[in-house]
Amino acid sequence: MKRTYSRWVGRAVIGVFVWGGSGFPERLEAQTPRSVGKISGRVTLTGPIPPPVVYTPTKDTQTCGAGVHTSDEFLVSSDGEIEHVVVSLVGIPTGTAQNVLVPVTLDQRGCRFIPHIVLIRPSATLEILNSDGVLHNVRTTGSKNPSFNKAQPKSVRKMKHVFHIAPETIRVQCDAHSWMSAWIVVQEHPFYAVTDKQGRFALSDVPPGRYTIRYWHERLGERMGTATVAANQTTTVDVAFTIKQEEN
Repeated sequence: MKRTYSRWVGRAVIGVFVWGGSGFPERLEAQTPRSVGKISGRVTLTGPIPPPVVYTPTKDTQTCGAGVHTSDEFLVSSDGEIEHVVVSLVGIPTGTAQNVLVPVTLDQRGCRFIPHIVLIRPSATLEILNSDGVLHNVRTTGSKNPSFNKAQPKSVRKMKHVFHIAPETIRVQCDAHSWMSAWIVVQEHPFYAVTDKQGRFALSDVPPGRYTIRYWHERLGERMGTATVAANQTTTVDVAFTIKQEEN
């Protein structure tokens, strides 16, 4: 399998438009629908857009497809909108209530992990599917939660796993198909989102207050911003990453 990409470094410029509210909330109590706000925005790239990461499957091509494919690692639209940026609030009080623990699915389809970014709450069940009918394996690399490496032959359509230990961002790979990768984000609290194809995100039901926002992308790295939320208002936060091309 051949993987190609340019070397580059990213940085961010953050534009924040806020309405009302001030002060970080000391505790996040249960909020009524009328006492919460929303943070929304768009993450874009300015400057030259590097070529995408591409790969060519070298086995199971009837399932994985032949020829050159674009990886999910770095997806930017023609308008510079960045997909797969994880947006989260920082410094939320420990023990903030999360919603009902519904199962979350990570599928292996077309020899890709779908979705590329999985958001899951501690103690929720991750259902790992094999929709391909070929041998896969799921190998995680984490620093807080124990890593695991599980083979998933075509006879095993579903496996389950629970992350009990601590919030963190965990890399997922398939050793049977080296180009396959994904990320599992074990959430610290409910206020997480992943940008869509238009680089858009939304954090709903946020109690009024001033917050620090973390933006993380597997290639662009981590950036921080701030936003102030008022009840019944939407705070718009737009982030523009810039990248610098380097000599190969």
